[in-house]
Order: sequence, then structure tokens, then C-alpha cells
Amino acid sequence: MAEWSPGAVPPGPMQISSWQQAELNAARWMRHWGYADATASPGGPDAGIDVRSARALGQVKYQAAQVGRPELQRFVGARPYGSTAQLIFFTGSDYAPTAMAYAKEWNIALFRYRLDGAMTPANEPARRVLRSARSSGPSPAAPSPAARPAAPQGAAPTFWGRNWRVIVGVSLLLAPIGSIGDEKTYTGPLIVDVLKFLGILVALWAIGGYLIATRFGVRVALRTRPLRVALDRPAAPATAPPAPVPRPRRESAASGALVAEAAALLRGGSKQHHVDRILKERGVGFMERGHVLTEARKLNKRP
Repeated sequence: MAEWSPGAVPPGPMQISSWQQAELNAARWMRHWGYADATASPGGPDAGIDVRSARALGQVKYQAAQVGRPELQRFVGARPYGSTAQLIFFTGSDYAPTAMAYAKEWNIALFRYRLDGAMTPANEPARRVLRSARSSGPSPAAPSPAARPAAPQGAAPTFWGRNWRVIVGVSLLLAPIGSIGDEKTYTGPLIVDVLKFLGILVALWAIGGYLIATRFGVRVALRTRPLRVALDRPAAPATAPPAPVPRPRRESAASGALVAEAAALLRGGSKQHHVDRILKERGVGFMERGHVLTEARKLNKRP
């Protein structure tokens, strides 16, 4: 196996039509990024790890469904005890927002691969892997233990770093109960004390609930609408309503990337029924597959 060096040509196209090919494709990309001993063992017991290297561990998903937080949690749990290897996750679909937040917390590099084997980073840890690969020197095909760097490639956050939102949030939820009986806060009359308690309860519970929700990956969007003040503007002259503008026909989401990938597979010698089966495994519907194949044939006929 040739040694990797900065600026080396990326791996060439590889038709991905099975989960075994997806794992082999991930292994060759990891070797290109500098993990020269990365190997995949399709079909064997992996215990949650599909590609192994001395300095990195990879997991590959060949599915049309979106990857969520539970898949990443199982990947972290499969890492050997005490290991500081870089975690790299590959999928042919996409990642849920909760998965993106969890990957940022645990420094998991997320990549997306296409049907032709091309690889795209999906978050900042993945982009750091690419930058580190470009800036590092040639790495031997089988590095000895003495040559491995002692510093980890991204230590896991501490217990306080992971759970401070929960601790502070629970404290705020319990704080209003602890204020009951405080003579300096509740000075009477009764109706005023009740209103004070309700105000403290709502404020602290709102902040505490927000902190707990953000810890578990729930996206809380606070939207404000600007106040519009009508000034003394001259009244617009009465005119006939404008004619409705016809909306352009929205093309299917598949008429972009999927058409290009299907055209590339057909040019590479793949049969039409084989490309149709690949699209079906990716979750593309019957009518949509027919549209993709038709557009791909037209694309290949263009000069």
C-alpha cells in the first residue's frame, strides 16, 4: 500500500451499492487522511466499529433514514475503555440536529458519502480531520506504538462540562420551593405574596427548563417580530389587483444530486436496472426513480 502524503490525489470513484462497499470506501478515505493502517472487515463481528485504526475508529451506515443521536451514542459506547482514538462516522443520508449537537459535544467527525464514493465533511470535527491530514507529513503504512502521538486527538469533556446545564436547571426548578417562608421576600398581604411566588416560579422554571432542554439537544428558537408603527403615509391609489404570477414548477429534490450520480453510474457501465435498484435501496419512490433515470439518460446524450 502506498504511503499517504499531503496533497496526495483523493481516492477515485467507487460505486457504492452495498453496505460492504460503503465500509471499504470509508477505510480507503481514512487511509487517505493519514490513518494508514485503517482496515474494514465487512461481514465480521464489529461490536459497533466498522473501520479500525490505531488512531481512529469508524462506523458506517448504509441507509436512507436520517442518522439520529442514539446511533452516535451507541458508537461512543462501543469505543474501548480508555481509548483516545478519533471517532469518525459515515452515512449516505443526513444527520438530525440532535445528532449534530451530540457530535459537537463528543468531538465526533461526521461525513456524508455519495453513490460514487465521494466524501463530504458535515461538521467542524470532520473539517479538522481534513486540515490535520493536509498539514501532517508522510505517515508509515504500519506505525509502531512508540511512534504514535501521546496527546489524544480530542479528549472527552468532563462530567461538569457535559451536565452543568442539568445541575443548574434542576437547582433553578427547586429554588422557588426553598423561598417559601422567607420573611424578607414575602411580607404580605397574602395576595401580593402569592403573586410574588408565581412570578419567581415562572421566571426560574423558564430558565431552568431552557437549560435542561438544550443539554439534551432540543432546539429552542426564540423568535421576535419587530413592532411596526404606521406613520402618516399617503394612501396608495386604488388600482386593480395585480395578476397572479405563475409559480415555477418545483423540481423534485432528486433532480439535482441524484440525476448527476445516476448519469455518472450509467456512463461508468452500470445497467439501468442496477442503478434503479441502488436508488430503491436509498428510499427513492417508483415514480421518482423513473424521472431520475430519464433525466440521467438525457444528460448523457448532451454533447
